[in-house]
Formats: sequence, structure tokens, C-alpha cells
Amino acid sequence: MKCRMCGFEFDEKDLKNRGCVGCGKHGHCNQVHCPNCGFGNHPELEEEFEFINKIKNRLKIRKKDTNYL
Repeated sequence: MKCRMCGFEFDEKDLKNRGCVGCGKHGHCNQVHCPNCGFGNHPELEEEFEFINKIKNRLKIRKKDTNYL
């Protein structure tokens, strides 16, 4: 998994405490906190963010291509 806040890559399966301590769910939390910055990432949203990033990159490429015309 890649943290959406700091970009640190880590394996969420290797984490001892996946969920946050403050939410009260202790282990049943859907968030996976980054060991580097502590940001709570949602594994379910990874595919959605990947799709959005692909669209953004395509738009950037198109914008660069049209600037040369």
C-alpha cells in the first residue's frame, strides 16, 4: 500500500495494529495507518484513487500535447 499523504510504501499485512487506537473499533477499523506519518488510509479506496490518478495523468498529457500546436 502507498500512503496517500506522504507516499511511503508499506505492506498493510505486516502491521501489528492496523486500525487506530482512538476510534474504539480496535482491529475492526477499515483504516490502515501509515507507519511513517500516521495517516489513515482506506484500502477500499485504493482502486478508486488509482483510477482518478490515471485520468489526471491522461489529462496532463493531453494538455502538454495541445500546447505544442
